[in-house]
Amino acid sequence: MKRLCAALGVIAVSAVASMPAAGADQPPANTFVAVMSADEEVPPCPQATSASGGVAVFHVRDEATGTVDFKVIANNLPGNITAAHIHQAFKGVPGVVVQPLPPTPGVEHGVVAQGSFSNPNLVGMIQTFPEAFYVNVHTSVCPRGVIRGQLDDRGPLNN
Repeated sequence: MKRLCAALGVIAVSAVASMPAAGADQPPANTFVAVMSADEEVPPCPQATSASGGVAVFHVRDEATGTVDFKVIANNLPGNITAAHIHQAFKGVPGVVVQPLPPTPGVEHGVVAQGSFSNPNLVGMIQTFPEAFYVNVHTSVCPRGVIRGQLDDRGPLNN
């Protein structure tokens, strides 16, 4: 019994020693997600409802060139979609546009924008401080924005 306990102790110590240290250098995240709602938009759009929402997914395809593939999905927005953007600002604060995400003309629900862009400086900043950026969608009824969500690098698609 003593030998078994000693052997299990050695195995446990070996397993812990081989685990990566918390906070050790990790590669930069390459997938970012923004879950958008009308409640997060600043200032809020009075015509939006709790059913207005969406999600934006960004995948860094090439870090060197800053090439990012994106998809913006939105539903139940008042008016016609006129624009979508990445803005630089923390939660609750309006910010400047740093990357347009051109919507697909005529599409008002579901995948409203998709494509790619190349912006290595922006990719580097988002990988360092994703929470300092948000995505929003604008409509003809809510020209200042109808739904918004902060970027996050802990989305389900992160690899």
